[in-house]
Amino acid sequence: MSESDQFRQYAEEALLWAAQSKTEEEKRLLLELVRTWRQAAIVSAVVDNQCTGPLPAAISVAPEVGSHVTTA
Repeated sequence: MSESDQFRQYAEEALLWAAQSKTEEEKRLLLELVRTWRQAAIVSAVVDNQCTGPLPAAISVAPEVGSHVTTA
């Protein structure tokens, strides 16, 4: 299984957890995690040359000069 496939699997699991969440805050955080895993899957696919289409506008593979990368 490729890294991008693994990240997609993590996103699916987080989506299932979000559906079962007990509070709105928990659901919001889990949906944010879903988005993060999906973004990681896209970037991983690009790095591995698996993505042949254009990147979504919200995805930036390389941070701009002077910016910093944050992790969740």
